[in-house]
Amino acid sequence: MPLSAVVLPAPPPREITLTPHPDLTHHFEEAGFVGSFAAWRADGSGVCVGDCETRRPAASTFKIPHALLALELGVLSGPDHELAWDGVDRGLEVWNHDHTLRTAIRDSAVWYFRRLAPFVGRERMQAGLERFEFGNAEIGEQLDAFWLNGSLRISPREQVAFWHRLHEDAFGVRPEARAALLEMTELARDAHGVLRGKTGWYRMDDAPENVGWFVGCVEREGRTCFATVIHADDPMDRDAFRDARIPLSRVLLAAIGSPAPE
Repeated sequence: MPLSAVVLPAPPPREITLTPHPDLTHHFEEAGFVGSFAAWRADGSGVCVGDCETRRPAASTFKIPHALLALELGVLSGPDHELAWDGVDRGLEVWNHDHTLRTAIRDSAVWYFRRLAPFVGRERMQAGLERFEFGNAEIGEQLDAFWLNGSLRISPREQVAFWHRLHEDAFGVRPEARAALLEMTELARDAHGVLRGKTGWYRMDDAPENVGWFVGCVEREGRTCFATVIHADDPMDRDAFRDARIPLSRVLLAAIGSPAPE
């Protein structure tokens, strides 16, 4: 599926057209998980594998609009804005130290964003969710945990739309804020292109459901924004679940002619 040099205006989620591709479902079966994959190119062509409409907990994929909003509002000064660790052991060594925005995105440090949320505030957070058309835009009762507890839910289609509109500068944010976010989400680059993205994993101690995300964009002779989601109930192999998201996305991107750089 070759990419076109034509770039369409950044549409809202409801206007993105995704063509079903059941021939690609075997990639999920081979990975050992149930899931869905959506991809949309800047030339207007789209792909859907599985269910691209059901909203699932956003989990740490929300760190991207959260960071963008905080940068836009001036709550954070930039990628190197540091917050001090409070000394509480949260079970992951990479979380148990001071973090900048850059490292908090890289290491998916939940405490950094939970502490950030009250500085954005409920009213501005709600306005940001609606401005970005990020899923159901629901905050619920917990301002510092709504993306973690299942209140904020988003579909693969909506994830793809958010990332495409971010790249197309459709949100009207300050150029410095957008540029900083794009730089911080870069995961790989080679002579042929760039991969930007973010993972997410929803899991609650009192429920068996697990939802794993990998979302982002590949720029390679055009742009393909994508969202991969897998889901499974405990008990399961959590290491396999965690490790499946990015490789599975790479396989699917290659299958539609948009291979991601290593």
